[in-house]
Amino acid sequence: MSENSVAKLIVPVLQTFRPITLAEMDNVQLLNRMDTKFVFPVDKLIPFLEKIKNGYRLLETNPLRYADYNSLYYDTPDSKLYFTHHRGKSGRYKIRFRSYNDTKMFFLEIKHKNNKGRTDKSRKRKELIEQTLTPESIEFINKKTTLDATKLEAKLQVEFSRLTFVNNEENERATIDFNLRFSHNGKQVGLPGIVVAEIKQSKFSVKSGAISALRELKIREDNMSKYCIGSALIYPHLKHNNFKPKLHTINKLQNDGITRNKAA
Repeated sequence: MSENSVAKLIVPVLQTFRPITLAEMDNVQLLNRMDTKFVFPVDKLIPFLEKIKNGYRLLETNPLRYADYNSLYYDTPDSKLYFTHHRGKSGRYKIRFRSYNDTKMFFLEIKHKNNKGRTDKSRKRKELIEQTLTPESIEFINKKTTLDATKLEAKLQVEFSRLTFVNNEENERATIDFNLRFSHNGKQVGLPGIVVAEIKQSKFSVKSGAISALRELKIREDNMSKYCIGSALIYPHLKHNNFKPKLHTINKLQNDGITRNKAA
């Protein structure tokens, strides 16, 4: 299913959510948080949205209520950050530039997953996405990480559309990403049949309506990294044995979702 097809289907239910502005979201940034991820076929998106519409507000930066994102991930020439994740190491980093297309904002972002499972995000406002790191960006990365930023290079572009929700009562945000596309040096791979949900909390809470809704729909937790899955798809020569079960699951969800929607 194409981006336009998904958008056309979900816009009516999106209009039933109470809106929240970027300014109002300042108190729910959750730069230090616990993340819970789910991956599911696109045909379960509307049932999920229907289940959470009374418990969450939806970020509104345009009339359609979804936003397009563009990320450029950095890694070493030998993909050290990818392999750190592949081996399941704690204390791992993701380095990326992100463009928030609707608001015309650009950030250099650093995500650090510590040995307690918490994610800490640091970011710096930039004027554009850098294809080569500037001295200022190198200094920022060196200050915030244990990496040598002079050895980093652009490795993968990731584009997707996102819905951002804020819990009406709990300190929680939920993001829903669809229409995932990965590319590098002219090679492109898309995953239009799947959706990635990420529930972001200051601490794990049993009061998450989003998690309850996902479980009611028999959607299981799945700690998918868009950077790692995209890298495995764009760079098939990379060792990805530990990601094979996840790639198989994604391929099945992708094909099942597209098949069911064609039949409908």
